[in-house]
Amino acid sequence: MKLSRDLRFLGLALFLWASGEGMFIYILPLYMQSLGADSVKIGLLYSLGAVTTACTLIPAGLITDRLGPNAALISGWLVGVVAGVLMAFARDMTWFTVGWLLYAAATWVTPAIAAYAARGRGDLPTERAITSVSSMYHAGLIVAPAVGGWLGQHLGARAPFVVATFMFSVSTVAILLLTRQPPHPAHEHARAVDLLSNRHFVGFMVLVFGVMAAIYLGFALAPKFLSDVKHVSLEQIGLLGSASAVGGFALNQWLGRRAPRRALMAAVALVFVSLALMLGAQSLAWFALAYFLRAAFNVSRGLVDALVSRIVQPSQLGVSFAVAETVATAATALSPYAAGWLYAASPYLPFQLALALIPIAIGCIALFAPRHSASVAGQPAAAPAD
Repeated sequence: MKLSRDLRFLGLALFLWASGEGMFIYILPLYMQSLGADSVKIGLLYSLGAVTTACTLIPAGLITDRLGPNAALISGWLVGVVAGVLMAFARDMTWFTVGWLLYAAATWVTPAIAAYAARGRGDLPTERAITSVSSMYHAGLIVAPAVGGWLGQHLGARAPFVVATFMFSVSTVAILLLTRQPPHPAHEHARAVDLLSNRHFVGFMVLVFGVMAAIYLGFALAPKFLSDVKHVSLEQIGLLGSASAVGGFALNQWLGRRAPRRALMAAVALVFVSLALMLGAQSLAWFALAYFLRAAFNVSRGLVDALVSRIVQPSQLGVSFAVAETVATAATALSPYAAGWLYAASPYLPFQLALALIPIAIGCIALFAPRHSASVAGQPAAAPAD
């Protein structure tokens, strides 16, 4: 079973976008620091970005269901290009913050990506289609962070953002080549509030919030921790980003072929190992392994979508993916701000607290994540049991 022509183009667009984003995403806290931000402000900016994303996702999901996913995809890609320009040429934190928040808003494409992949999957299982497309994003990150780290080290921290903006523009061309998927008929349109009557969905969202808050606590400030405590250079952090991208590609391929509930448990466990390595290791090779494994966090988002697709109607895919992403984003909005304050007290605290919470999260997934497809509005779903 192979990806369709359109899913290959979607994968190409994600590959190109990630090739740009990877130029700066792993050294972003250090760039913020160069513009005058301390650890608390950096954590706050991550949180504000997550809040901005959370505010856009449900409207984007509704647009995806009513107008088709292409509308959300094209608009998000274009906004991302504008955000790249603002971040690349910002001279202070004010303009950088504007660009960063616009970039965060462009994440409204997330439910549209999942919906486009789910609707255009053909004979592929939903989890395989979503993770296969997502793996192309991680493939784009393999070389880019190393290049971005080198550019930042030798040409200044602004150079990676300039190159990234060019890559975003090329990626937008690939998005424009996608075949338009029509919206669902008007009588099938769902509202976000309709999902409140789906007890399987509501319960799963509570679980997702707790899991994502736990595993993201030690995530955002990892580059700063490695720089401040482990004395890893900017160029080396770029190389670690490439290791994370290899992990994202490999783990998407591996976990995407597993039953999604058990795969989600495995992904969270791998994040635990990653944080433990980051705390205890002293050599670049061990840090590279930690970054390889920490990519499981990104894989977990696709696995959540795969589980969501089992417990909602097809006409609710866009809005349900958006709600799931909003819940996950809300959790990741709180964690960096808390991590910033913990980091100010001790750089080790965010990671230690995450290590204490993650085993509880794994146990909750085992007990409460969907094990099989539930009947939705009287219609039995067809996905196999986990």
